[in-house]
Amino acid sequence: MKTTMYASRRQVLAGGIAAAALATLAACGSDKKDTSATGGSDAAGSGEVVKITYWHRLPDKEGMTKVDDVVAQWNQANPGIQVTAKKFDGKADESYAKIAQAVKSGDAPDLAQVGYGEIAAEFLAGDLEDVAAQFKEGGYEKNYAAGPMAQCKLDSVVVGLPQDTGPLVYIYDKAAFDALGIKVPTTWAELKEAAKTAKASGKYIASWQGDEVGYLMSGQAAAAGASWYTPEGTTWKVDCNSEISKKVATVYQELLDEGLIFVPSDGRWGDAFGAALKDGSLIGTVAAGWEPGFILGDLGVTETKWQVAYLPKFDGVTKDATGADGGSAVAVIKGCKHPAEALKFADWFNQQIPALVSQGLVVAATTGKPETPEALKKLWGGQDVFGFLAEANATMNPNFPYAPTWPKVTSAMAEVGGNVTLGSAKVADIFSKAQETSLTTLKAQGISAKE
Repeated sequence: MKTTMYASRRQVLAGGIAAAALATLAACGSDKKDTSATGGSDAAGSGEVVKITYWHRLPDKEGMTKVDDVVAQWNQANPGIQVTAKKFDGKADESYAKIAQAVKSGDAPDLAQVGYGEIAAEFLAGDLEDVAAQFKEGGYEKNYAAGPMAQCKLDSVVVGLPQDTGPLVYIYDKAAFDALGIKVPTTWAELKEAAKTAKASGKYIASWQGDEVGYLMSGQAAAAGASWYTPEGTTWKVDCNSEISKKVATVYQELLDEGLIFVPSDGRWGDAFGAALKDGSLIGTVAAGWEPGFILGDLGVTETKWQVAYLPKFDGVTKDATGADGGSAVAVIKGCKHPAEALKFADWFNQQIPALVSQGLVVAATTGKPETPEALKKLWGGQDVFGFLAEANATMNPNFPYAPTWPKVTSAMAEVGGNVTLGSAKVADIFSKAQETSLTTLKAQGISAKE
């Protein structure tokens, strides 16, 4: 369900990649035609029309500003750089396979949507360009929030520009909270006490999402101040099971043990979660920043008192903080003949804030203020949801890079998360599995890793 509005869960690549890892990445791509540019492009100054293709996964549904219409505005204003957009309707993982095949066959697009969590893996596979020179020449960094921008970098390598993000937040039904006499929790200790009051009335103010633990647990560990992967010289230091991460495990295990948290047997994307929202038994939960655009849709109403707030703080955290859960970049694909022009369009497109907000995105660009559509504002009790999410972006832990094998790690975590749902595993086992899988998969890729 992670396709950009619901963006494919693709996360922070803040921080650098170790020298050995970069050497591995470069070696893996060395059998493909080297088109990474050090300056402009073949068409620079030639007077020829540059043609750029862009593959995207934006929803493009009724009522949204269509991507083709936005691209048409660019084409009218830029006759020398003509862009054609193509929507990919399949799953995110399927899009990466299609990109890889297109690169091999020589008919790849110039630009494509790539989730943050897949950037290192896709670069490792040799499917992304390094456009650091064009990025620097264009002065694009100033147009984006620091956290999302860092997600597009691998040490000195830059693969594209950030489009959207997914800061973790806490959402709650203020009317239901008021009726119970509880306030939105600012710490997990407060949440636990409020959860007891809610349970006494047959309600829950938190949820366990076994199928989403990869990003929900890592994102909350980031909010607590953890850093799972740290490049040290030529080696990745892996610390998924740190004392900070264990705080997250302890909080959720206590809620599970005491029956204070809603546990849908079919996970986040099954029927039970939506049914609990609809019948009013689930009145609060941690959610990704891209969820407010649709999570209340099944209620069948146009107005509620639901609100979006910062995550409850973990022990030792004194300021509002969050971690990432989703988002993607517009990346330059291997073989792009006009990287400077491609990046120029990507920068312009990512700053079309009203259009992207209409698609449900939490934009990464900081060159304009996102405005919450009136219908959505009404649905969220009059709150300027997108304005709040833009502020939440500024509290995101920027020191939480993902390793090139991150997709395999999240898959392993989800398997254990399912066992936690069944009661056959503990929450702490998820973090242990992340540690183990990170080490084994990195080493299997020929990348040095240590604890």
